[in-house]
Amino acid sequence: MIPVETPERRYAILAEGWFANRHAKTAHGLVAYGKDEVIAVIDSTLAGHRVLDVMPNLRRDAPIVGTLGEALEMSPTSILVGLAPAGGELPEGWMETLGEAADAGLEIVSGLHQRLAPELPGARVWDVREPPEDVPLFSGEGFTVEPKVALTVGTNSAIGKMTATLEIERAAREAGLSTGFVATGQTGIVVAGWGICVDAVVSDFIAGASEQLVLAAARASPRPDLILVEGQGSLGHPAYSGVTLGLLHGSCPDCLVLCADASEGEVFAGVPSPDVARIVRLYEEVAALVKPAPVVAVSVNTKGLDEEAAENFMRRLAKETGLPVADPVRGSARPILDAIRRAPKTEAVKS
Repeated sequence: MIPVETPERRYAILAEGWFANRHAKTAHGLVAYGKDEVIAVIDSTLAGHRVLDVMPNLRRDAPIVGTLGEALEMSPTSILVGLAPAGGELPEGWMETLGEAADAGLEIVSGLHQRLAPELPGARVWDVREPPEDVPLFSGEGFTVEPKVALTVGTNSAIGKMTATLEIERAAREAGLSTGFVATGQTGIVVAGWGICVDAVVSDFIAGASEQLVLAAARASPRPDLILVEGQGSLGHPAYSGVTLGLLHGSCPDCLVLCADASEGEVFAGVPSPDVARIVRLYEEVAALVKPAPVVAVSVNTKGLDEEAAENFMRRLAKETGLPVADPVRGSARPILDAIRRAPKTEAVKS
């Protein structure tokens, strides 16, 4: 989906039994960063509580109710499938609830690999992962984009690239900058209201899809001072490196922000987490095959560490990489934004 005038939505979020689980990241992302109103979360295991009681880090409140009927009393326009499980399949029983929501006139919004439109004939369904039919091959037009483009990349998947990107955007707005957030994954698209899930695009067209998103952001009015592209996967993850590479080249970034996780666990069974300084060099070398894009800062996810351990981890990465390091959730994204602003525009490799 390329940006058009999008309707204002009033969301009920379906997260039955899962809202406090990390796999409910689509629910968490919409609550924390979405531009649309969230009127209720449906999770009978937490009914009677409020979002801030359960997850204060989301920074926006809403009641948690036990049934769809209770949510309908608050007049939602849409119901979001708030789960992003491995494999992308709905939990048992959720389809019945979504059918009832459709019968009540609600739009069904889902970011799952499983497409819901064919299973709910006649319903209004936004299958967020359904790519446009006319995605072109990479053209090189992205090399001519005037605003500076920054892309988040990672040492692993699912370590906070979308969160880092949105926190940088928040800091940019606070600094008076006009920004364009380019959503490339299901949660980011729900938050922004537009985008393309690049992991759902045929591999030859991932770079073209990425380029089209950046071009669309650059043509927005008012023209953004800065375009922030949500990264996906990792060059070091065997399952997702293809998507990462297509996005790295297709979005034509001027600079990169590396996202790292303090847990430093295995990327994949038998595949260790890469050395941070080494993967900084690798991203820069791979980007430079097409267009130079230095890593200008490191965004870290220090969830689970106490303050002292988090500070020690960030100091170590700063020493190893020679780059500014910050946890944009625990602290501020401003050091990362400042590094992006200092980075120059770059040009494509010339023969």
